[in-house]
Amino acid sequence: MTFDVRRLGPGDLGLLLGLQERIAATLPEPGIFQTSTPEFIAYCLADGGLCYGVTHHGETVAYRFVYFPHDRPFNLAKDSALPPDEHAAVGHWDTVAVLPGWRGHGLARLMNVRALADVADTGIRHLFATSSPLNPHGVRTLSEAGFQPIDLIRKFGGKLRFLLYRPSPQGWPAVPAGTPERTVPFPDTGALEGAFRDGWTGAGLVLDGPGPARLRMHRRPPPFGAAQR
Repeated sequence: MTFDVRRLGPGDLGLLLGLQERIAATLPEPGIFQTSTPEFIAYCLADGGLCYGVTHHGETVAYRFVYFPHDRPFNLAKDSALPPDEHAAVGHWDTVAVLPGWRGHGLARLMNVRALADVADTGIRHLFATSSPLNPHGVRTLSEAGFQPIDLIRKFGGKLRFLLYRPSPQGWPAVPAGTPERTVPFPDTGALEGAFRDGWTGAGLVLDGPGPARLRMHRRPPPFGAAQR
């Protein structure tokens, strides 16, 4: 099956608004998906980010937004310990969405590969993303793209979200031998919050076996310094 990733531009605003509405209407748990305003999408389609669509036989079946806050108030770096003088070099791995009939084909991964290659040429050094603990497969897709959870925060009207981070373009450094490791179930949000406060960060997911998804964690800080000049 053939899929093509194309960069979207300002003329695709109507296409994205229609897709967003169709996808949001199909979700059994509305809190997982955060819709975007026309103004935000238009900003990303212009010079405020990068937007991608996946087409199959001429039909757009998935999209991704990458958002560059620049000096705008909404910047996920403010929810982290990243020094303020680095906030201008931040990008958000924002919304990704796939029409129901096309899920399971790796389309988010396909767009991630293209977007990571493009972002590497922009001067953006810090990539942040959010994902719901109710959506472990979404967290796994981000983890496969080099993002790891560094905190659990309330965003978008009080919704609980993992805050994920990836240095750009080099990714997280290798874990030193002997670094302590633990796993915490996704539903145990109190234990997750405590672990993040105590200096643990994400290192991958455990989705196989009985019981809920679990977050693998290492006791190490986010590698903010590795991505700075």
